[in-house]
Amino acid sequence: MMALFADTFYWIALADVTDGAHQRALGLTAQRATSQIFTTDEVLTEYLTFFATAPEQFRRQAVESVERILESGVVRVIPQSRGSFLAGVHLYRARPTRATA
Repeated sequence: MMALFADTFYWIALADVTDGAHQRALGLTAQRATSQIFTTDEVLTEYLTFFATAPEQFRRQAVESVERILESGVVRVIPQSRGSFLAGVHLYRARPTRATA
């Protein structure tokens, strides 16, 4: 079984039908249906932050999506720790602009 990492871009594209990558995210999801998916608390926090200024309906759908992800037997959510936070800070420092990511 192949393991995949789902980042914020993936979750947003999957949820937002107007996102340019929505169809690609759906296709990838169907193609890798038997794969173990990994994500992190940090990614889910970014996902919720993305929808924070959206209308109430979209905010509610976003939080319901996160709750389903957390309860899923297919997605393993790696909890945030001080170490993972500091690794993110280090990565942020190493990439002064988003364009170099």
